[in-house]
Amino acid sequence: MRPEPGRRNTTRSGSHSANTRNSRRPQPSRRRVRRRPNEVAKRRRKRKFFDALGRFIPVFLAIAAIVAIVAIFYGNKILDRYRYSGKHADLKEYYGVFYDYQVAMVINNAKVEEKGVYYKNSYYISHEDVKKYFTNHFYINLDEQLCLYTTQDEIIKADINQTGNYCYYKGDEKRDLDCAPVITNDGKTYFSFNYLSLFTEFDINKYDDPKRMVIYTEDTHLNKATINKDTQIRYRGGVKSDILKDVKEGDTVYILEEMEDWAKVMTRDGIIGYVEIKRYDKSGSDNIVIDKCEIPLEYTSITSDSKINMAFHQLFDINASDFSDVPTDAGINVVAPTVFRITDNEGTIKNTVNANYVANAHNAGVKIWGVWTDVDNEVDLSEILHKYSLRQQFIGNMISMTKEAGLDGINLDFEKIPSDSGSDWAEFLRELSVATHKEGIVLSVDNYAPTASTIHYNRGVQGNVCDYVIVMGYDEHWASGGVAGSVASIGFVENGITNTIDSGVPAEKIINAVPFYTRVWKTKDATVTADTMGMASTAAWCEEYGVELNWNDETCQKYGEKEMNGTLYQVWLEDAESLEAKLSVMDAHGCAGVAEWKLGFDTREAWDVIGEYLSR
Repeated sequence: MRPEPGRRNTTRSGSHSANTRNSRRPQPSRRRVRRRPNEVAKRRRKRKFFDALGRFIPVFLAIAAIVAIVAIFYGNKILDRYRYSGKHADLKEYYGVFYDYQVAMVINNAKVEEKGVYYKNSYYISHEDVKKYFTNHFYINLDEQLCLYTTQDEIIKADINQTGNYCYYKGDEKRDLDCAPVITNDGKTYFSFNYLSLFTEFDINKYDDPKRMVIYTEDTHLNKATINKDTQIRYRGGVKSDILKDVKEGDTVYILEEMEDWAKVMTRDGIIGYVEIKRYDKSGSDNIVIDKCEIPLEYTSITSDSKINMAFHQLFDINASDFSDVPTDAGINVVAPTVFRITDNEGTIKNTVNANYVANAHNAGVKIWGVWTDVDNEVDLSEILHKYSLRQQFIGNMISMTKEAGLDGINLDFEKIPSDSGSDWAEFLRELSVATHKEGIVLSVDNYAPTASTIHYNRGVQGNVCDYVIVMGYDEHWASGGVAGSVASIGFVENGITNTIDSGVPAEKIINAVPFYTRVWKTKDATVTADTMGMASTAAWCEEYGVELNWNDETCQKYGEKEMNGTLYQVWLEDAESLEAKLSVMDAHGCAGVAEWKLGFDTREAWDVIGEYLSR
């Protein structure tokens, strides 16, 4: 029902009354505005973007935090990689010295493993290291407590483990020292550097903390550099390597090797390490000049102006005065008769020299080198060689017998030297050479072709002290060896010469001995035996039994074989043609001459070939 006009609605409902009042107020237009579809889509996309952004921000912040943490961690790692280490190395560990008596050594710009010894305010070095870095000429005999150093003219002696009144003897002259020259410690022998300096040339400087020696054994040119900024010498090339030494601007180092960014250097006090190249400027060079020692080791030899042609003459009888076996027209200028035989371990000598033989040789213009041999008797010379007094007694006998017989030289044919007597043998030769040179007697030594089993014959020492070294270029295959083969193939001969040269013997001192004999080998039921024949006898045997001989390029010999009555006979023939091949090799190496084993096995053709060799 509609209210009457002019009457007030008295309904108590508040909401109704309010609605009534509001309904009386002017109302805005409610006309709907129609929006374009593009604007709606844009608004929706914008709302979605901000909604998504709101959801992503926490994730982004989390990722950013992780990235920051990782960057800090690895950044420190990278920075740490290039950050210079400040850790210093332990120099005792660097040098490997762990006891107060040990002394490190830097030799010729290299830190070596070997250690010296500090004893009673003096510095010492082991005998093994003396031989390795300085000289192998010292002889030590701990049984006699004796150290010897033998020059061309005299024997220098020093007692080992002297406790006072330190001295040595140069010949018969006593000379004082300020320390014990030679000592022993823990089974090793050590030389005082003060004593060593008398005999060998070197430069030495000594430093402490830890004790060390910087040694040069030869004149040395050092490239010098000056540090341009305070820096460090490190154990290896790299900023993380431990520091060996801090160096200041202006300090001097010596450049040993340059790499891309680092250089291997050495300080004056013997620290070898690495420094950055940018931290130094090259500044010229220093030269280490070694002073000459007081007792130099120099040898002169008694030599011939012409090639030696030495014929071995095997003699047994003291009545062998006939010189007719020696062809005087064969160019022989030395004959070596086997006239001195060692008969027992005490060095008893059987002397079969005949005065008429000597006179006949000298009348023919031929020198005589008497052969001293241990071949014909079962003897062991190790005791004689080992003791100084016995060596001197034996040498005295050799000299007196040689002089009494009027011989010109001594030829040693000692083929039974024990392998553990090598150093004794070498010292015997040194001491013998002193005596022979004083008397003007030529000293020569016979040697096997070098092998590992004969290295103890010390051919290098022979090359120093002896006038001539004979290579017995034969017996490639022994008669009792059980294997058939050449007595002296060309390869065997050449190796004998070259290996002797490589052992330290000058070619101009080498006499190569050739065989005048051949072995006729017989093999039956796997048993090998041989008959030894001279050149003429072998050729006649081959002709008699119809053995065809053909030249073999590999051995440079004629070879023949024949089976007779179930036995295989083989021959590698020695004749003038095979001899010519050997002489050509000797010429090529500049040898001092030729020797022949032995007279009585020779032929005229062989001497003709040798004559041509001598005239070249």
